[in-house]
Amino acid sequence: MSSPDDITDPTNAAFDAAIKALGEGDTENIPSETVQKLLTAGAKLYCRKLTEEDDYFPPFRKEDFVTATDAVVAIAEMMRSADLNTFDLAMWMSRPHSE
Repeated sequence: MSSPDDITDPTNAAFDAAIKALGEGDTENIPSETVQKLLTAGAKLYCRKLTEEDDYFPPFRKEDFVTATDAVVAIAEMMRSADLNTFDLAMWMSRPHSE
């Protein structure tokens, strides 16, 4: 079994490095595969927390400003990647969740 520090410390380091690169406009050196790995792990962990652990929380922290464009671009590409359409999305959006 892993300890929380096994994932928390490297996650914080990756997050801080990504935010710094974004702030400096220096994202060209971040490999696309790195972004894919972070999104894959984040999406899978988020889904597990919500569906199997019944632990609802917003996907973004309030202090980490994510624009509508940031969210929609990511959502649209995730839907394409998973071969989903807006009808599929509407079915999932109607699912109730606890807060």
